[in-house]
Amino acid sequence: MPPLRQFAEHPQRRQLNDEVHSRPPADVPGALICSHLAFVTGENGHAEEKVSLKSLARLFGAAIPESFGNHLTLDLGPFQLTWERHTEFSTYTFFEHLPETDQGTEQGTDHFDRAPVARIPDRWREQINGELLVAINLMVVPQPATATPDLLSATFGDNTLVGGSLAGGGATVWTDLTLDAQGCSRILVANESLKPARAGRLVQRLLEIETYRMMALMAFPLARAIAPEISDMEQELATIAGETTSITTLADEQRQLGQLTALAARIETMTARTDFRFSASRAYHALVEERIADLDETKLSGIQQLATFMDRRLNPAMRTCASVASRLNTLSEHISRASGLLQTRVEIAVQEQNQNLLASMESRVRMQLRLQETVEGLSAVAISYYLLGIVNYMLKAAAKVGSPVDPTLATGIAAPFVIGAVYYGVRQVRKRLTRAR
Repeated sequence: MPPLRQFAEHPQRRQLNDEVHSRPPADVPGALICSHLAFVTGENGHAEEKVSLKSLARLFGAAIPESFGNHLTLDLGPFQLTWERHTEFSTYTFFEHLPETDQGTEQGTDHFDRAPVARIPDRWREQINGELLVAINLMVVPQPATATPDLLSATFGDNTLVGGSLAGGGATVWTDLTLDAQGCSRILVANESLKPARAGRLVQRLLEIETYRMMALMAFPLARAIAPEISDMEQELATIAGETTSITTLADEQRQLGQLTALAARIETMTARTDFRFSASRAYHALVEERIADLDETKLSGIQQLATFMDRRLNPAMRTCASVASRLNTLSEHISRASGLLQTRVEIAVQEQNQNLLASMESRVRMQLRLQETVEGLSAVAISYYLLGIVNYMLKAAAKVGSPVDPTLATGIAAPFVIGAVYYGVRQVRKRLTRAR
């Protein structure tokens, strides 16, 4: 019985364990030419790529698994294909091993002209999902660097070369980083002493450097495109901030708050549109620097090193991207602070208005109370007047039937008592109504 049978296994355990083996480099035992293509496909489209890979296998009569992950190796007869799926791009690398005797100057040039990419069927090219970003033809010749002057001239012509001695002097690489008539860049590697496995890792690193370099540079046009818009928004923010100290009315403050809110919405829209690209660019640039460090490169006389070239040509573009991303984040922070300060001013102004309104309401309440007290006094007088009139009528009627009481005298004597009783009764009613509320 397996010793782990009783344990509950995580559903992704085997997938994560096998991830370190998912992209093994192909061994390079001798002369080799390969074509490396990278297509930007976005984060979707995986299923379409697998359909096109199965179509390619059928064209060459090759066997292909029914299901596979993000890495696939196919034997297509004349050459082998290694397909790799990355987050937003996919690579197709076609390898062809060459006879040891077929490495001369003229033959080498023919090999670049007849690289595997030139023999891919046109009907399959139309099925590729994505946009081509990288196309490289790389050739490995098992000979020392001193034996390649004619091959260099035939391969690169008079173009300025970049390269160096790699892997402790075990191999030498040259490239001009330009596109040839086929639209591909060329890399030539002279393998003097590297074993097949290490030579394969070297080839993989060289292809990855160029692929990741191009992917990192995808953020550069975007950075240059949005830089003027960021400058405009910075100027707009400066104008709003300058006006903040001079405005006095609540309406102006609310207008400025609306302007800041609209500006913040533009910043958030731009951030959402660019954040992934800038973040990916930083990650790809880090991979380029890591792969260059792995090359263990030393300088060749009269030729600029790959590391130096990348430092002088790629790093400034990456710093531009980082600067634009930093400006965007800083602008967002400044807008947030300005909005907070202006919001505080608006809240204070509203509170002052509320206090003034409460003071005005309090004054009106006091006036209403005085008026109510006045009305109460008048009401007591009016009620008393009518009551005394009734009493007077009653006393006059009594006098008619022989009562000795003088109606006028009796009414005058009763008046203070009636008025007092009525006033007291009105106040008691008002108190009961006030308590009931």
